[in-house]
Amino acid sequence: MIQDWRWDQGRLEYFRFDNIRIIAKCLLNMEAANLNDPNLDPLRDILESETGLPFAPSHYKVWRNYGRVFACSLLATRHQDLLIVTDLCRRVAGSETPALTVDEYLSFIIPRFYFPSPVFQGYSVSNPQIFPFCAILKYLIAQFYQRGEANINIDEVFSLIGANCDGTENIDFYSNLSPSNLTPSGDLKRQVREMLIFISQVSFLKWHQNALFLDIMPEDSKSIEELEALTIPVIKERNSSQPDEILAIGTTHDQEIIAPVLIGTRNLPTDLIFTEGKQVRVEHIRTERSPRLRKLYFEMMEEPYLCDMCLLNAKQRYPWTENILEIHHILPLTSPLAITSRGTSLDDIVGVCPNCHRSVHAYYKAWLNTHSKEDFDSKPEAKEVYLEAKERVIL
Repeated sequence: MIQDWRWDQGRLEYFRFDNIRIIAKCLLNMEAANLNDPNLDPLRDILESETGLPFAPSHYKVWRNYGRVFACSLLATRHQDLLIVTDLCRRVAGSETPALTVDEYLSFIIPRFYFPSPVFQGYSVSNPQIFPFCAILKYLIAQFYQRGEANINIDEVFSLIGANCDGTENIDFYSNLSPSNLTPSGDLKRQVREMLIFISQVSFLKWHQNALFLDIMPEDSKSIEELEALTIPVIKERNSSQPDEILAIGTTHDQEIIAPVLIGTRNLPTDLIFTEGKQVRVEHIRTERSPRLRKLYFEMMEEPYLCDMCLLNAKQRYPWTENILEIHHILPLTSPLAITSRGTSLDDIVGVCPNCHRSVHAYYKAWLNTHSKEDFDSKPEAKEVYLEAKERVIL
C-alpha cells in the first residue's frame, strides 16, 4: 500500500545528481569512519566544503539527519557504527571505472528501489515488495501506447498506482486501471512528490507543473521497447538486516549497470565524431534534443525568439518557418538539468540558432582539449566559457 511509500523529504538539493556525485566521492573518502565518535563528526567538514551545502543543524552529527539521504540514494549505510559505502557509490564516484552518468545511475535505481524500504523503520522481509518507479513508468508507457504522450500527477499516483499496483504487473494491466478514492495528504504527499522529482532527472522524464511527463516522441516507439525492459523489478532474496539489505541492493556488477535507454531521435551517427567519443559530451547533446525541454523553454520566452549568440530573428529571416532555434544547456556537461520544487529548471538554458549551436559545441570541445579536461570544473567556469564564445561572435 502507498502508506509505506517514504522518502527523505525536504532534501531535494541533496538528491540532485551533480550533488549525489560529490557526496559519493566524499563518502568513499571517509569509508569505515566511526560515526559514533563522541568527539568528532567525520562527515561534516568534507561534505560541507566539497558540496557547498549546509548539513544543518550544526549541533547534530551529519549522519543523524542525512543518513536517509545517503541510503535512499543507495550510496551508504551504517553498520556497527561504521560508515560502509555501496558498490554503486564507488561507481558513481568513478573510483575504479568511469563515473556513471545520471541515466546509468537512475537506470540502476529504478528496478531495484522498493517499499517497505530497508532505509526506514518498519522494514521486514515478510512484507511484499512494491517497486514504485517500475509501477509509475509502466503506467506512463501504457499511456504512451494509447495516446502517443503520457504524464501522471500526484493525485493519480495515489488514486491509480497506490491503490492497485506493486510494479510487477505487465504493461497491459496499467492500461485498464480504474481510479480509487485514495487521496494524498500531509507528509505522505510531499514525500511521494519529491520521489517523482528525484527520478525526473533521468533524460526521458521531465517534472513540470506538478506532473511527471514521459519525454519521448511517438516516432521513438523502438525506445519505448527498451524502456519496458527497465521496468522489470530486480527481485532477489532479502536480508533481514537493514544495513546488509541496503548494501545488497547497491551491489553492482558490470552486467547489472543497465545501459541507459537511447532515444532514437536524440542519437545521430555524427555525435561520436563531433565529440571525439567522449561520453559526457554525448550526454550533453542528447539532453539538448529533449522535445519537451524545448517546448517548455519557448513557452516561457516571449516572441520574437532571438538567437542568444548572434541575435538572429529566425522567423524574420525565414518567414516560412515557425521557430528553428534550438536549446543549449550552458552548465557543466555531466550535470543533469537542475530540479527544483517547482519543476525542471530552465535558468541555465538559452535558445540559439543551429549554426551558433554547433559552433558553441565546437568552442567547448576546443577549450576542453586545450586545457586537457574531460569536463568543466564548475558551473561558473562553464558559464564563463559560454560567454567567452558569445563575445567572440562577429555580428
